[in-house]
Amino acid sequence: MLRSMTGFGSATLERDGLGLSCEVRSVNHRHLAVRVKGPSELSAHEIALEKVVKAKLERGSVTVSLRLERGGALAAASIHSDLVRHYAAELDQLASELGKADRGVSLDRILSLPGVIGTESGDQWKDQAKALSDECLAAALADLVTMREREGVAMAADLRMNATELEARLVKVEGRMPEVVREHGEMLQKRVNDLIAGTGHKEALVNSADLAREIALIGDKLDVSEETSRLRSHLDQLAHLLDEATNNDSAGAVGRKLDFLIQEFLREVNTIGSKCNDAEVAHLVVDMKNFTERLREQVQNVE
Repeated sequence: MLRSMTGFGSATLERDGLGLSCEVRSVNHRHLAVRVKGPSELSAHEIALEKVVKAKLERGSVTVSLRLERGGALAAASIHSDLVRHYAAELDQLASELGKADRGVSLDRILSLPGVIGTESGDQWKDQAKALSDECLAAALADLVTMREREGVAMAADLRMNATELEARLVKVEGRMPEVVREHGEMLQKRVNDLIAGTGHKEALVNSADLAREIALIGDKLDVSEETSRLRSHLDQLAHLLDEATNNDSAGAVGRKLDFLIQEFLREVNTIGSKCNDAEVAHLVVDMKNFTERLREQVQNVE
Protein backbone atom coordinates (compact mmCIF):
# COMPACT_ATOMS: atom_id res chain seq x y z
CA MET A 1 0.00 0.00 0.00
CA LEU A 2 0.94 3.63 -0.39
CA ARG A 3 2.58 4.57 2.90
CA SER A 4 3.54 7.79 4.60
CA MET A 5 7.04 8.26 5.98
CA THR A 6 5.65 9.78 9.18
CA GLY A 7 4.46 7.51 11.96
CA PHE A 8 4.77 6.21 15.49
CA GLY A 9 4.63 2.71 16.95
CA SER A 10 5.14 1.25 20.41
CA ALA A 11 5.11 -2.07 22.21
CA THR A 12 5.80 -3.39 25.72
CA LEU A 13 6.69 -6.97 26.65
CA GLU A 14 7.44 -8.65 29.98
CA ARG A 15 8.73 -12.16 30.48
CA ASP A 16 10.44 -13.99 33.38
CA GLY A 17 11.04 -10.84 35.39
CA LEU A 18 12.41 -8.93 32.41
CA GLY A 19 10.45 -6.01 30.95
CA LEU A 20 11.19 -4.12 27.74
CA SER A 21 9.39 -1.23 26.06
CA CYS A 22 10.07 -0.02 22.52
CA GLU A 23 9.05 3.14 20.68
CA VAL A 24 9.64 3.71 16.97
CA ARG A 25 9.27 7.16 15.41
CA SER A 26 9.75 8.06 11.75
CA VAL A 27 9.77 11.33 9.81
CA ASN A 28 10.57 12.37 6.25
CA HIS A 29 13.97 11.56 4.79
CA ARG A 30 15.30 11.17 1.27
CA HIS A 31 16.68 7.72 2.12
CA LEU A 32 16.40 5.33 5.07
CA ALA A 33 18.29 6.43 8.19
CA VAL A 34 18.00 4.33 11.36
CA ARG A 35 19.15 5.25 14.86
CA VAL A 36 18.80 2.91 17.84
CA LYS A 37 18.88 4.29 21.40
CA GLY A 38 18.88 1.70 24.16
CA PRO A 39 20.50 0.53 27.40
CA SER A 40 24.17 -0.41 27.49
CA GLU A 41 23.24 -4.08 27.93
CA LEU A 42 21.86 -4.07 24.35
CA SER A 43 24.55 -1.93 22.71
CA ALA A 44 26.14 -4.95 21.03
CA HIS A 45 22.75 -5.88 19.58
CA GLU A 46 21.97 -2.50 17.98
CA ILE A 47 23.28 -3.45 14.52
CA ALA A 48 20.97 -6.47 14.46
CA LEU A 49 18.04 -4.25 15.46
CA GLU A 50 18.88 -1.81 12.65
CA LYS A 51 18.69 -4.70 10.17
CA VAL A 52 15.21 -5.55 11.45
CA VAL A 53 14.06 -1.99 10.71
CA LYS A 54 15.69 -1.93 7.25
CA ALA A 55 13.97 -5.18 6.33
CA LYS A 56 10.59 -3.59 7.10
CA LEU A 57 10.93 0.02 5.89
CA GLU A 58 12.41 1.59 2.77
CA ARG A 59 12.49 5.35 3.44
CA GLY A 60 12.37 7.73 6.38
CA SER A 61 14.42 8.88 9.35
CA VAL A 62 13.65 6.25 11.99
CA THR A 63 14.49 6.42 15.70
CA VAL A 64 14.15 3.31 17.87
CA SER A 65 14.07 3.86 21.65
CA LEU A 66 14.38 0.88 24.01
CA ARG A 67 13.94 0.81 27.79
CA LEU A 68 14.88 -2.25 29.83
CA GLU A 69 13.60 -3.05 33.32
CA ARG A 70 14.68 -5.94 35.51
CA GLY A 71 12.54 -7.20 38.34
CA GLY A 72 12.21 -10.18 40.64
CA ALA A 73 15.25 -12.45 40.81
CA LEU A 74 17.00 -10.49 38.10
CA ALA A 75 17.01 -7.37 40.28
CA ALA A 76 17.72 -9.11 43.60
CA ALA A 77 20.46 -7.56 45.72
CA SER A 78 23.70 -9.50 46.04
CA ILE A 79 26.83 -8.98 48.17
CA HIS A 80 30.20 -9.39 46.50
CA SER A 81 31.94 -11.30 49.29
CA ASP A 82 35.36 -11.34 47.62
CA LEU A 83 35.27 -7.57 47.36
CA VAL A 84 34.26 -7.32 51.02
CA ARG A 85 37.32 -9.37 52.05
CA HIS A 86 39.56 -7.29 49.83
CA TYR A 87 38.28 -4.01 51.33
CA ALA A 88 38.67 -5.39 54.90
CA ALA A 89 42.25 -6.51 54.32
CA GLU A 90 43.25 -3.24 52.69
CA LEU A 91 41.68 -1.11 55.42
CA ASP A 92 43.28 -3.25 58.16
CA GLN A 93 46.68 -2.94 56.50
CA LEU A 94 46.27 0.84 56.16
CA ALA A 95 45.32 1.17 59.84
CA SER A 96 48.41 -0.82 60.83
CA GLU A 97 50.70 1.40 58.77
CA LEU A 98 49.21 4.54 60.30
CA GLY A 99 49.67 3.16 63.82
CA LYS A 100 46.02 3.19 64.67
CA ALA A 101 45.22 1.27 67.83
CA ASP A 102 41.72 0.35 66.61
CA ARG A 103 42.45 -1.55 63.46
CA GLY A 104 39.02 -3.18 63.15
CA VAL A 105 36.59 -1.83 60.57
CA SER A 106 32.87 -2.32 61.07
CA LEU A 107 31.00 -4.41 58.51
CA ASP A 108 28.38 -1.74 57.87
CA ARG A 109 31.12 0.66 56.72
CA ILE A 110 32.51 -1.93 54.30
CA LEU A 111 29.03 -2.64 52.94
CA SER A 112 28.65 1.06 52.10
CA LEU A 113 31.72 1.06 49.87
CA PRO A 114 31.27 1.13 46.07
CA GLY A 115 30.52 -2.14 44.32
CA VAL A 116 29.97 -4.23 47.45
CA ILE A 117 26.18 -4.44 47.04
CA GLY A 118 24.77 -4.70 43.56
CA THR A 119 22.34 -6.61 41.40
CA GLU A 120 22.98 -9.92 39.80
CA SER A 121 24.26 -9.72 36.28
CA GLY A 122 25.34 -12.22 33.72
CA ASP A 123 24.97 -13.42 30.19
CA GLN A 124 21.99 -15.61 31.04
CA TRP A 125 19.57 -12.65 31.13
CA LYS A 126 21.33 -10.60 28.43
CA ASP A 127 20.54 -13.29 25.87
CA GLN A 128 16.95 -13.16 27.03
CA ALA A 129 16.95 -9.36 26.68
CA LYS A 130 18.19 -9.61 23.07
CA ALA A 131 15.45 -12.06 22.13
CA LEU A 132 12.86 -9.89 23.86
CA SER A 133 14.11 -6.75 22.07
CA ASP A 134 13.72 -8.45 18.68
CA GLU A 135 10.14 -9.42 19.50
CA CYS A 136 9.28 -6.04 20.98
CA LEU A 137 10.75 -4.14 18.03
CA ALA A 138 8.80 -6.28 15.57
CA ALA A 139 5.56 -5.45 17.38
CA ALA A 140 6.37 -1.72 17.49
CA LEU A 141 7.26 -1.73 13.79
CA ALA A 142 3.95 -3.41 12.96
CA ASP A 143 2.19 -0.64 14.88
CA LEU A 144 4.23 1.99 13.01
CA VAL A 145 3.49 0.46 9.59
CA THR A 146 -0.24 0.37 10.36
CA MET A 147 -0.18 4.08 11.13
CA ARG A 148 1.87 4.86 8.00
CA GLU A 149 -0.51 2.86 5.82
CA ARG A 150 -3.56 4.52 7.34
CA GLU A 151 -2.08 7.95 6.59
CA GLY A 152 -1.10 6.69 3.13
CA VAL A 153 -4.76 6.01 2.26
CA ALA A 154 -5.61 9.66 2.98
CA MET A 155 -2.55 10.83 1.04
CA ALA A 156 -3.51 8.76 -2.03
CA ALA A 157 -7.00 10.29 -1.99
CA ASP A 158 -5.53 13.79 -1.78
CA LEU A 159 -3.10 13.09 -4.63
CA ARG A 160 -5.91 11.83 -6.85
CA MET A 161 -8.06 14.87 -6.05
CA ASN A 162 -5.32 17.36 -6.95
CA ALA A 163 -4.45 15.41 -10.10
CA THR A 164 -8.11 15.53 -11.15
CA GLU A 165 -8.22 19.29 -10.62
CA LEU A 166 -5.00 19.69 -12.61
CA GLU A 167 -6.39 17.62 -15.48
CA ALA A 168 -9.58 19.70 -15.51
CA ARG A 169 -7.49 22.85 -16.11
CA LEU A 170 -5.47 21.04 -18.76
CA VAL A 171 -8.67 20.20 -20.65
CA LYS A 172 -9.61 23.90 -20.62
CA VAL A 173 -6.17 24.89 -21.92
CA GLU A 174 -6.45 22.36 -24.75
CA GLY A 175 -9.90 23.69 -25.63
CA ARG A 176 -8.78 27.30 -25.48
CA MET A 177 -5.66 27.03 -27.66
CA PRO A 178 -7.38 26.95 -31.12
CA GLU A 179 -9.21 30.14 -30.16
CA VAL A 180 -5.93 31.72 -29.04
CA VAL A 181 -4.34 31.02 -32.43
CA ARG A 182 -7.42 32.32 -34.30
CA GLU A 183 -7.56 35.51 -32.22
CA HIS A 184 -3.86 36.24 -32.76
CA GLY A 185 -4.33 35.70 -36.50
CA GLU A 186 -7.25 38.10 -36.59
CA MET A 187 -5.23 40.67 -34.63
CA LEU A 188 -2.43 40.41 -37.15
CA GLN A 189 -4.88 40.77 -40.05
CA LYS A 190 -6.44 43.86 -38.42
CA ARG A 191 -3.03 45.48 -37.86
CA VAL A 192 -2.11 44.91 -41.50
CA ASN A 193 -5.41 46.37 -42.67
CA ASP A 194 -4.92 49.41 -40.43
CA LEU A 195 -1.44 49.94 -41.83
CA ILE A 196 -2.75 49.69 -45.40
CA ALA A 197 -5.57 52.12 -44.66
CA GLY A 198 -3.06 54.57 -43.21
CA THR A 199 -1.09 54.68 -46.44
CA GLY A 200 -4.09 55.85 -48.47
CA HIS A 201 -3.79 52.96 -50.94
CA LYS A 202 -6.85 50.85 -51.56
CA GLU A 203 -4.98 47.95 -53.07
CA ALA A 204 -3.35 45.46 -50.74
CA LEU A 205 0.32 46.08 -50.15
CA VAL A 206 0.87 42.72 -48.42
CA ASN A 207 0.80 39.44 -50.29
CA SER A 208 -1.86 37.09 -48.93
CA ALA A 209 0.64 34.24 -48.96
CA ASP A 210 3.01 36.26 -46.77
CA LEU A 211 0.19 37.02 -44.38
CA ALA A 212 -0.79 33.34 -44.21
CA ARG A 213 2.84 32.41 -43.48
CA GLU A 214 3.03 34.91 -40.62
CA ILE A 215 -0.18 33.57 -39.14
CA ALA A 216 1.23 30.05 -39.41
CA LEU A 217 4.38 31.18 -37.59
CA ILE A 218 2.25 32.64 -34.81
CA GLY A 219 0.36 29.37 -34.53
CA ASP A 220 3.62 27.43 -34.35
CA LYS A 221 5.00 29.76 -31.68
CA LEU A 222 1.87 29.41 -29.56
CA ASP A 223 1.55 25.66 -30.06
CA VAL A 224 1.68 23.80 -26.74
CA SER A 225 0.32 20.49 -27.99
CA GLU A 226 3.57 18.67 -27.17
CA GLU A 227 3.57 20.01 -23.61
CA THR A 228 -0.11 19.21 -23.03
CA SER A 229 0.39 15.73 -24.48
CA ARG A 230 3.36 15.02 -22.20
CA LEU A 231 1.52 16.42 -19.19
CA ARG A 232 -1.45 14.16 -19.92
CA SER A 233 0.95 11.21 -20.18
CA HIS A 234 2.44 12.14 -16.79
CA LEU A 235 -1.05 12.27 -15.28
CA ASP A 236 -1.73 8.78 -16.60
CA GLN A 237 1.56 7.58 -15.12
CA LEU A 238 0.64 9.13 -11.75
CA ALA A 239 -2.69 7.30 -11.76
CA HIS A 240 -0.91 4.05 -12.67
CA LEU A 241 1.60 4.40 -9.81
CA LEU A 242 -1.14 5.16 -7.31
CA ASP A 243 -3.19 2.17 -8.48
CA GLU A 244 -0.15 -0.08 -8.32
CA ALA A 245 0.81 1.10 -4.84
CA THR A 246 -2.76 0.77 -3.58
CA ASN A 247 -3.64 -2.61 -5.06
CA ASN A 248 -0.30 -4.43 -5.15
CA ASP A 249 1.31 -5.33 -1.82
CA SER A 250 4.63 -6.10 -3.54
CA ALA A 251 4.83 -2.77 -5.38
CA GLY A 252 7.37 -1.39 -2.89
CA ALA A 253 8.11 2.26 -2.20
CA VAL A 254 6.98 4.68 -4.93
CA GLY A 255 7.91 7.99 -3.29
CA ARG A 256 11.02 8.61 -5.41
CA LYS A 257 9.15 7.82 -8.64
CA LEU A 258 6.34 10.17 -7.69
CA ASP A 259 8.80 12.89 -6.73
CA PHE A 260 10.50 12.70 -10.14
CA LEU A 261 7.14 12.65 -11.93
CA ILE A 262 5.89 15.79 -10.19
CA GLN A 263 9.07 17.61 -11.22
CA GLU A 264 8.13 16.78 -14.82
CA PHE A 265 4.63 18.11 -14.17
CA LEU A 266 6.07 21.45 -13.16
CA ARG A 267 8.38 21.57 -16.18
CA GLU A 268 5.50 21.14 -18.65
CA VAL A 269 3.21 23.59 -16.85
CA ASN A 270 5.91 26.27 -16.82
CA THR A 271 6.56 25.80 -20.53
CA ILE A 272 2.86 26.14 -21.35
CA GLY A 273 2.75 29.38 -19.39
CA SER A 274 5.84 30.81 -21.11
CA LYS A 275 4.71 29.95 -24.66
CA CYS A 276 1.11 31.12 -24.54
CA ASN A 277 0.43 34.86 -24.36
CA ASP A 278 -3.23 34.73 -23.36
CA ALA A 279 -4.91 36.02 -20.20
CA GLU A 280 -7.35 33.11 -19.84
CA VAL A 281 -4.63 30.51 -20.30
CA ALA A 282 -2.39 32.43 -17.89
CA HIS A 283 -5.06 32.13 -15.16
CA LEU A 284 -5.40 28.41 -15.89
CA VAL A 285 -1.62 27.98 -15.68
CA VAL A 286 -1.58 29.66 -12.26
CA ASP A 287 -4.17 27.13 -11.06
CA MET A 288 -2.17 24.28 -12.60
CA LYS A 289 0.98 25.42 -10.79
CA ASN A 290 -0.97 25.61 -7.54
CA PHE A 291 -2.25 22.03 -7.83
CA THR A 292 1.18 20.81 -8.94
CA GLU A 293 2.72 22.38 -5.83
CA ARG A 294 0.14 20.63 -3.67
CA LEU A 295 1.07 17.35 -5.33
CA ARG A 296 4.76 18.05 -4.75
CA GLU A 297 4.27 18.80 -1.05
CA GLN A 298 2.22 15.66 -0.53
CA VAL A 299 4.64 13.45 -2.44
CA GLN A 300 7.49 14.57 -0.16
CA ASN A 301 5.93 12.45 2.59
CA VAL A 302 5.39 9.28 0.55
CA GLU A 303 7.66 6.31 1.32
